[in-house]
Amino acid sequence: MLKLFRFRVIGRVSAARIAAVLASSSPVETAAPTTVLRRHVDTFDWALWRAGSRLTLEVAAGRTTARWERAGEGRGRRLPVELNVVAAGDLPGGPLRDEVAAAAAGRALLPVGEVRARRRELRVVDADGKTRVRVWIDTIQPLRGGRPAGSRARFVTVEPLTGYARAAAAVAARLHAEPGLAATEEEELALAAAATGRRPGDYTSKLAVPLRAAEPAERAVRRILQHLAATLAANVDGTLRDLDAEFLHDLRVATRRTRTCLGQLKDVFPAAVIGRFGDEFRWLADATNQCRDLDVFVAELLRRGDALPSVDAGVLDPLLEQVRVERAEAQRELAAALTSERFGALLRRWRRVIGRRFVGGERGAEPVADLAAERTLRAYRRLSSHARRLAPGAPAAELHRLRIDAKKLRYLLEFFAGLWDPEATKALVAELKLVQDTLGDYHDAFLQVGRLKTLAPVVLASGAGAATLLAMGRLVADLERSRAVQAERVLARLSAFAAPPFPHRLAALVARRGGA
Repeated sequence: MLKLFRFRVIGRVSAARIAAVLASSSPVETAAPTTVLRRHVDTFDWALWRAGSRLTLEVAAGRTTARWERAGEGRGRRLPVELNVVAAGDLPGGPLRDEVAAAAAGRALLPVGEVRARRRELRVVDADGKTRVRVWIDTIQPLRGGRPAGSRARFVTVEPLTGYARAAAAVAARLHAEPGLAATEEEELALAAAATGRRPGDYTSKLAVPLRAAEPAERAVRRILQHLAATLAANVDGTLRDLDAEFLHDLRVATRRTRTCLGQLKDVFPAAVIGRFGDEFRWLADATNQCRDLDVFVAELLRRGDALPSVDAGVLDPLLEQVRVERAEAQRELAAALTSERFGALLRRWRRVIGRRFVGGERGAEPVADLAAERTLRAYRRLSSHARRLAPGAPAAELHRLRIDAKKLRYLLEFFAGLWDPEATKALVAELKLVQDTLGDYHDAFLQVGRLKTLAPVVLASGAGAATLLAMGRLVADLERSRAVQAERVLARLSAFAAPPFPHRLAALVARRGGA
């Protein structure tokens, strides 16, 4: 794909003047101006933008067109669509939809900004009238709620055509020499998002808090908690609107990380100040459990249904319908919790508490690097101690405890990653995540077996046929086998995890102070 040349108009440069500059060396044809509404679309966490792609819905003359392109490159691909595209599946089937779906990774497609653009096209042609280079002059008006928001901006874009890259570069060079035009990498997407109070990349679920090794632990931990509080709050609206499952997932992770921080680093703050928040965050975590477990179960049933032979298509539909009924009820209960005064008061009080400096925590004044090293090693010793006592056939409760231990260690490594070598930290977290994921798969299978046994009489009473009940029985057997396999993997991974290389690498990591 050929790269675009882009200029921002910073002076009084008219379309006529630009046409004259181009016509000084080649014939120029001018098309009538058009007006188009452009809605920029991405996931909440900017997955398309991070992948270097852009999805825009353009409305002109009563028709909507999806435009899919790589940032800074040519016109990309276009196809007619409905305006209300909220998921990759809403796009017509084909390579474009597949690429958007892969980039979005299951997340909802949301409008992140909108502009009204008045566009004039200039075509640089050869002696035979064949177009060699297209030049677009756009006057951009960002919108918010359909109304103008912010100042207008003008851009000139040079689009090379295949086989005429050198001609496009010559056109760009002439425009670069024109007073009032400045080469820019600025995108319309950024202008559109700014009108709604956002900027590309302004949200990520990843925890990245800059830390300095010698700074007081109280100050560093407070910044970590502030980051987590902001992440939690950012996902409330999407969870309430049930836009996609990742809003709830990110809200839960922020809640779990906060609980880990309060539990593992509680003596950084005065106990009288933060002690009461432990029960409140536990209540919040419990309020999200049912909905998230059902999200995982729905995804598992859909995956298994897709893998069935065509003759068995739809056999799991009665079960899936019942699970979705339960999931809808769980969503209503979750929404009631997130709109309750209890939750609102928790967020208000918590932000107020972590927004001010505390004096009196037993470990608050010591360098954060010392505290981070000690607590991380302590969490590893707890996990490895429990792992060494794990025997084949261990009850689910013991495996669940190990899962919690693994999460606590992983979260501590992520909290303090800014203090240590980033590549070494990333490698240790990746190994730990393998253990955690295996334990998570075991736990999910355990919960799903119990749920299937509970649902069997409900599905039978709904009028489901024998084929569905038989399929449920096979599913229980498959999940039981999966649990046995995951339990074996847990033992294998934990034995490698507790072997000398990992603790030695962990000790070496936390001994090297860094941070920025």
